[in-house]
Amino acid sequence: MINRKFIFLTCLLIGLLTACSPSRKTTSSQPPRPAPVHKTLPPLPESVLNLPVKIAIRPFLVQAEKLAPKEITSTGWPDYINSSCDFRYKYRFVRSAFQFSCTNNRISVTMNGNYQIAGSKTVCVMNQAVYPWVNGSCGFGNEPMRRVNINLVSDLQFTPDYHLQTFTRTGNVLPVDKCLVTVFKNDVTPQILDSIAASVNAYGKNIDAMIRALNFDSSLLPIAEKAGKKIPLSTYGYLNLNANELNLGPVNFAADTLSFIAGISCFPEISSDSINYSISRHLPPLKGNIVGNGFTLHANAIYDYNTIDTLLTRTLRNREFDVKGEKIKIADVKVRGLDNYQVEFRISFIGSKKGTLFLKGSPELDILTQTITVPDLEYDLNSSSITLQLGKTFFNHQILENLRKQAKVNVAELYLKNKSRIDAQFNRKVTEGINLTGGTTQLRLTGLVINKDNVQVQTNVTGNASLVIAQLQGN
Repeated sequence: MINRKFIFLTCLLIGLLTACSPSRKTTSSQPPRPAPVHKTLPPLPESVLNLPVKIAIRPFLVQAEKLAPKEITSTGWPDYINSSCDFRYKYRFVRSAFQFSCTNNRISVTMNGNYQIAGSKTVCVMNQAVYPWVNGSCGFGNEPMRRVNINLVSDLQFTPDYHLQTFTRTGNVLPVDKCLVTVFKNDVTPQILDSIAASVNAYGKNIDAMIRALNFDSSLLPIAEKAGKKIPLSTYGYLNLNANELNLGPVNFAADTLSFIAGISCFPEISSDSINYSISRHLPPLKGNIVGNGFTLHANAIYDYNTIDTLLTRTLRNREFDVKGEKIKIADVKVRGLDNYQVEFRISFIGSKKGTLFLKGSPELDILTQTITVPDLEYDLNSSSITLQLGKTFFNHQILENLRKQAKVNVAELYLKNKSRIDAQFNRKVTEGINLTGGTTQLRLTGLVINKDNVQVQTNVTGNASLVIAQLQGN
């Protein structure tokens, strides 16, 4: 008997010591607790906004027209230029108005005009003329001036810091009416046309200098400041664009207007908070390679529950329930965040009965059907106070299922209902002389996370927009 007791106490002591040992691994028949669920929005894809831009450059064309002389003459006109002891010449070119065209960053300027040239030849000995000058000319006296077409070519290039550069040179100088001036078998026409081309080249350099001096800051700074601040979206919060890259497509010209596509890459954020905690006043570096058209914006949005209240009340107000012959209509909805991704709905109703109903549940987003439902919607304990007002029949299972079906938000219907308000944000004056036009074609939700303090939503919006700059400022 003593041995049995000893053995029992020894085993009990060994068991206690083993249990207290930190190196002992314990086993339990209870299943392990599941790790707490941590919900997050899916990774935010990059957004691309391809924005057609039109710039009215009529004032620039007028300035360029004024900058170019109406006449190009030889030095000292109407006197001759002595290019050597035995040869002298003079010329005069009168141009017509410019004709501009631009295709894929190459500008072509055509000037039609008329010219007259004259040359003289003599014989020189020891660098002295010893023979009378023999003259020849075209376009003088009763003889009509000859026609010529001159073409200027200029390549456009935008620098990473948003300055515009041009490289202008003479393309072709083609005489429509040939003028063969032969003085002692010397044809001076090519030499005269080369001189005219050189003068036109000098004009092209002046154009390049004028364009380099153009000041785009007055046009770009307001755009940069608008893009760097939160942009109001009517009752749907404030958009922070977060642009990280800007690309420009080729420039084309038609009807006094330059046009190109600006491609903006960004990671937008939407919130119900209007405060600008940081403001960027600079546009991102300028690059190239435009792909596609229109815009596809992916944005993470954070809304406080006051904003959610407004949206739900607008969506659910005046929805009716028939409870045992009692007509009940929703008047107002308030939402409060709870733990475990749940919310509490405080629904005020009117009709045959009046009061406030408290419900709670976990809102879920069905990405395929674009609907938000609350499949686990239940009565909250706070609702027991209205049992006497409505009667116990209101709390039966059938009524609860009806509420679950009614507590549904169809995103597509909500978008169509508010499309005009959303599109209004794409039709506005950015600043004086700069206007944005466009609209959306679709809005989808791609993520939803319910927090105690706010609701996080990921959205995808597609559409088209364009920018019109009616006033291009210069120095």
